[in-house]
Amino acid sequence: MSAERSPRQWSVLGVIDITAPGRYEILYSNEQGVAVRQIPAEDNDGALVTMTLGDTGILHTCTRCSCCGSCACQGKRDHCPGCEDYRRWARQAEPELEAYRAASAEPKDWFVATGSGIVHAAGCSSLASTVRTVTRVLEEGCRHTQYWDLQCPAPVRADQIRSGRRCRTCCPDITVPT
Repeated sequence: MSAERSPRQWSVLGVIDITAPGRYEILYSNEQGVAVRQIPAEDNDGALVTMTLGDTGILHTCTRCSCCGSCACQGKRDHCPGCEDYRRWARQAEPELEAYRAASAEPKDWFVATGSGIVHAAGCSSLASTVRTVTRVLEEGCRHTQYWDLQCPAPVRADQIRSGRRCRTCCPDITVPT
């Protein structure tokens, strides 16, 4: 990204000499942050190379996310917060999705109690959209942004259901405690 240099906007913090490729000015502006401009030997065109400051707002040598390459200083280990959230969610969602598919293949005595308090039979058509979304997100992989917690339907046995009401679509054969 390049920007135009105005003498009243930029303050020179220092000058560094590098044998090759040349000499550079390190500049600072309250409005635009930190920039580096090469000082050409003959031609002074005033082009600036700006530096991104990362999540901390401080120019630093940061740990790069091994997934997306952005600053991972605020994340865990070698991932930025968005990629770490996805990895955490995927580690939980993959086995839940497999358990749901297995319960849907043999639905006898398997139910799904959703967060909204509705009890479904395993394989209920009203859960199909959620299952498709979870499957799609897992197949697409990390999108390198903050991730929301999409709940995968988790199969449970009748004795694990504490409250709720029966789904109107599948009408599971269960007496739900109130």
